Amino acid sequence: MISVSMDTATTMLRISFLIGAITDGLAIIPMAFPRIGSALFGGDSAILGAEYRYAMGIGASLMAGWTTLLLWGAINPIERRDILILTLVPVVTGIIAATVIAVRNRIVLLSRVIPLWIHLGFMSVLFIVSYVLSFCVTK
Repeated sequence: MISVSMDTATTMLRISFLIGAITDGLAIIPMAFPRIGSALFGGDSAILGAEYRYAMGIGASLMAGWTTLLLWGAINPIERRDILILTLVPVVTGIIAATVIAVRNRIVLLSRVIPLWIHLGFMSVLFIVSYVLSFCVTK
């Protein structure tokens, strides 16, 4: 069985929480500013209607809330480690599923979402490794 120190487990979890918070915080920008979103993912922000802006406003608010939740988790990472799993399912898996659908429907360009998928993949592995290691703490 693998064993890690409490300091190592706490540090790994805290890094995971902070990377998640930074990722979610940055995601607010293209949601709140359609021109930036169009520049990042393709499309024409001039044709986006009120419905799109409304949906993105709600999404940005929820993303801001999740960013805050992840920062809160970083304060007591061992006690709040389950937040990382809740971030993976449904948040990260939902984002990946939504971008797959958007690519299939030619709403966004595949070349523009591949870096996002790579980042989310690495982040997911970090979250899982940190979470599992937090149960391998030596006393």
